[in-house]
Amino acid sequence: MTKREDGEAEPGSEQPSMVAKGTGNRWSRRRLLLGALGLVSAAAAGSQFALDGFGTEEQVSADENPWEALSQQRIWLCFAGYRGAYSFLNHLLQPPLYRTNAPARLMRACLYLEHGSLDAMRRDLRRPEVKHTPEAALLLALAERRSQSPDWRHAFFESWVALGRPDFSKSPLLPEPLEDTDLLPLVHDEKLPFKGPQGLPLLTVIPEQDGFLDWGPGEVRASGSVPLLMALRERLALLGAESPARQQLLPEAETRLTQLTGSTASTLQLALRAFLAERPPEAPFQRRDLEALEPLVSLEWKQPASELFFQEMREALKDVLLLPGHHAFLLATWAQGVSLGKELQRRARASAAHLNENERRWMGRLLWEVGARMREQHSRLELERALLLQVYGSELTGHSPTRMESIDLWVDLGRWEEALKRSGFKRWPLASLHEESCVPRIHDEHTWLKAFAGKNPLP
Repeated sequence: MTKREDGEAEPGSEQPSMVAKGTGNRWSRRRLLLGALGLVSAAAAGSQFALDGFGTEEQVSADENPWEALSQQRIWLCFAGYRGAYSFLNHLLQPPLYRTNAPARLMRACLYLEHGSLDAMRRDLRRPEVKHTPEAALLLALAERRSQSPDWRHAFFESWVALGRPDFSKSPLLPEPLEDTDLLPLVHDEKLPFKGPQGLPLLTVIPEQDGFLDWGPGEVRASGSVPLLMALRERLALLGAESPARQQLLPEAETRLTQLTGSTASTLQLALRAFLAERPPEAPFQRRDLEALEPLVSLEWKQPASELFFQEMREALKDVLLLPGHHAFLLATWAQGVSLGKELQRRARASAAHLNENERRWMGRLLWEVGARMREQHSRLELERALLLQVYGSELTGHSPTRMESIDLWVDLGRWEEALKRSGFKRWPLASLHEESCVPRIHDEHTWLKAFAGKNPLP
């Protein structure tokens, strides 16, 4: 338990059971995951300071940059809504630093809102360092609307709109955004299941974790989930070529995908994977390659829909990781396989000079069709890659109207994304807001983005 400046106990500052029980096996498992991804140093990962409130013996100075005391792993704990975050925030808000540490003050107010301690939140927001800021105004409006709104996202969106859509993209009080690609491997429970429904999803999130290669290849060989294997394939491709996890798991994932696909792929995603794998990466496309690609471009991009896979992964991770929705969204993003479109376009560019004019036009039309199939999906990344394919495809065909249509939509996509950034949506450390919003985002991210640009209601 910690105390406020006035000496009273802070609401929610009592350590939760997973902290209060001490430093047994529960801690070693959680430190193991933190250390494996380099989120903290090896020394910090092996100490109580790594996660248990970050210690109150730490010395701070009143004239230091307040963000210097808020390391990335501390900020992530705030994004996760972890109650242990009160410990280090309370410490940073003790004299003499508290009058200058507005970011810590605001993040503690966010934690109070997350946990329903509204009086404590309002008390923090009355402090002079944050009282008259637009950030405080939004939190107060959000707290008021949350009691009347069916969910967090509409309360947040309506509060932002009611305040005149203030620009939080450069806010000095909010932390850097929690991007969709950020990993927060904070274990929720002392029993970390290495196998079963949680095994392969967890392996995909952190394939370089010590000990995972002892059982990981077997899990890959036994998997019947095409989207999960596609997600693993995309994840491993992000690792360096010398990574043991990539060297051992990627061939297993490719082999298992081939077994599950059979002789005839049912989706363009799987067909394109096989098409690219069968050809040397640096060999330019020839006429026979275009003939092989022609019947594939009419296939739908993928199955099942991202939403169904997201729900499956969130259920698998809900008792394993904090922010299971965030990590399920990341897995669903990897399962989209957009790198296949990127690789196809790279090879097409390298091939253009080796084809005659008619073959270049043919290849351009095929790229356009692949983009059209990807545009039928509802994610930002799939739309982005689809438009890049179509812009280059129309450049090869020489058809200006289709090229301009794709460029115009590309510009619109950028405007939608900028509108979302203005709201600071990904910068607000409110776990419930982010977890809940994963659902409408994975269902139709285009509609989600357009809402912040004022093009349609928020889903």
